[in-house]
Amino acid sequence: MSRCRRFAQILPILLATLGPLILALPLQAQSAPTPTPLPSPDPKGILVQARAAYYNLASRGFRQYRFKAIPDWAQLLGDLGRTNPAAFDSAMALFAKVRFDVVVNAKGEARITHNDVETPNAQAKAGMDQVYGGMDQMLTGFFQTWHPFMLQTPFSSPGKALNLEESGDTVRVRWVEEENIKVDILMDRSYAVTEMKVNSPAFDSVIYPVFDRQREGLVLSSYEADYKDKSGGPRIHVKVLIKYRPIQGLVVPSDLDLTAQVGEANTHILVAFTQGNIDKL
Repeated sequence: MSRCRRFAQILPILLATLGPLILALPLQAQSAPTPTPLPSPDPKGILVQARAAYYNLASRGFRQYRFKAIPDWAQLLGDLGRTNPAAFDSAMALFAKVRFDVVVNAKGEARITHNDVETPNAQAKAGMDQVYGGMDQMLTGFFQTWHPFMLQTPFSSPGKALNLEESGDTVRVRWVEEENIKVDILMDRSYAVTEMKVNSPAFDSVIYPVFDRQREGLVLSSYEADYKDKSGGPRIHVKVLIKYRPIQGLVVPSDLDLTAQVGEANTHILVAFTQGNIDKL
């Protein structure tokens, strides 16, 4: 699977099991500045500097990140504790037994495993299966989006055919990947990406990342993203806040705060990454 296809697989999470807790919200349109194109006399030089501006775990020997993912179940259940305390207590007792183990490799591929919790009936088992699937989709989608900004850099290799335009305080880079996947990146003069568009025959997606400017390079601190499947699926909008911690000398995610809108349905989840360990090359 190409790097750009992975950009577009973004986080449809936990919606099937949490119907009573989901609020319907309208999608808000996002816009980004459109610069007046000017030819760059040195596109390769600019891209080399841009690639060097990012933290880039791969260049620091990252091989894989292992941790346990712990959702904030009480936050996810929302007002259920007030409106139906018995149901809240039953759900929390069940969720307390769930364990998610995650391994993320150097390609940003996340492998999520879980224990099987004994449930009182078939309906509860079906619900737990959906929770397992939802967490898998959420974490897989997050790391696929996080990967190009933190494990590598978001830019094509400098040798690839590129269209680079400069205008004022912005630089826009465009190229075409395999299968006619078109990538369009807008960045500021510090090389921080402010907008990334990926268009293909199957999907359209836009990511709006925000970075912390640390001494060792740009670190992805949050992003919003829109994804539209051209086959007719619902539009997805996500907003993700990321906290980090240093482990074995490398900065890796420690907490996620994620809001997802799928169509008109909305959900919010907090997830902590605990007992983290890093394998290096």
